[in-house]
Amino acid sequence: MTPSPFEAARTHFLQGVALFEAGDAAGAEVALRASLALLPGRPSTLVNLGAVLLRLGRAPEALQVLDETLAADATQSDAWCHRALACSELGREAEALASLQRAFALGGSGPAAHHHHAVVLNRLGRHDEALTVLQALTQADPGHAGAQMLLGQTWQALGRLPEARRAFEAAVAVAPQAAEAWMHLGLLLKDLGDAAAAQQALQQARAAGGDAPLLAYFSAAVGEGPAPAAAPPDYVRGLFDPYAEGFEQHLVDELRYCGHHAVVNAAATWHSVPAALALDLGCGSGLCGPLLRTRATRVEGVDLSPTMVELARASGGYDAVFEAELVQHLQARGARGDRTDLIVAADVFIYIGDLGPVFAAVSCVLAAGGVFAFTVEHQEGAAPCVLQRNLRYAHSEAGLRALAAAHGFVVRQARPLVLREEQRQPVAGLVLVLQPAG
Repeated sequence: MTPSPFEAARTHFLQGVALFEAGDAAGAEVALRASLALLPGRPSTLVNLGAVLLRLGRAPEALQVLDETLAADATQSDAWCHRALACSELGREAEALASLQRAFALGGSGPAAHHHHAVVLNRLGRHDEALTVLQALTQADPGHAGAQMLLGQTWQALGRLPEARRAFEAAVAVAPQAAEAWMHLGLLLKDLGDAAAAQQALQQARAAGGDAPLLAYFSAAVGEGPAPAAAPPDYVRGLFDPYAEGFEQHLVDELRYCGHHAVVNAAATWHSVPAALALDLGCGSGLCGPLLRTRATRVEGVDLSPTMVELARASGGYDAVFEAELVQHLQARGARGDRTDLIVAADVFIYIGDLGPVFAAVSCVLAAGGVFAFTVEHQEGAAPCVLQRNLRYAHSEAGLRALAAAHGFVVRQARPLVLREEQRQPVAGLVLVLQPAG
């Protein structure tokens, strides 16, 4: 006997749910779409399809499906929770918060929803509210390692480091294989000045299967092992991707950052005629763009962080902005035979220890008579470069001069300056201008 459309749709639906729970999201999608083909618009099936699409990393499609669900039945609290996740994946945190509030009003109050609520509040800078949510969550379930770790991060954001330490210690106590929790504990201990304990925590993170390049970088900052040539790209992306509106204001007004002005003004001293093309390495949100605009016919930027690239493009200061690692970008330009009159890098080399590959790549694209101007954090020691406890590299003037000579550059200027403030203390830097020899 042939099953009815409803029975066949139900069979596909149950198969889809089972496949999803078994970890086969791709198979679950096929089954759920087969169910919808027989019973279109069924809210329960759409909710599950939205969850599957989120698992597959297809947030825009998930959001469309979930909106279709809620248009049919706005009382689906699970759909509102999944919609919040989709909005967060797309960087739309205010919408995510509104969706969670709808879910809570409908009784959607599971631990996962409250945990995501705290994540969203933190991303919106509402740390006190996130703290209230997490304290209730961890009090109800002290064994929720993820909530304990997020509680530690929230205390950290509020500047309450002893409380953050207790929360991270609680997280690793209940989940000793949680590499990320060990890593956060290690970084906090570093900030508290306990290098030996920080090394032990980072070793535990490594033993638990944590990201090896990232942990090597962090460990080097507390004196264990050699410093890598540069910060891991994932670390740099993770550092800047959460930033959005207000980034530049915080940098300039609160930290008194001036590297963008220093590097462009220094470049202009040695390249007084307008450049055909100016290239801004590690352009960030685009502070150098408007300053270069008056000094070049065309201005381009390159940055590793997708968020920063979007901000730079929106700033209007660039003719083009590329999302790429800067050495690879320069090498690709050199391979095409492209030449550039003016190259600047403001506050970028604090994440690159070995500048040899950068200088080599710049030498392949910088036109005769062109200018390469950049800032670094300055250190007075004998070593050409050190990885500091703050996870930034500092370079010596002697090391930079030797590197410049080795790559065929003449140092036209090496001037000290205060780059910005950190905890109300000045950060010593250098602004250098190089030109091709001869």
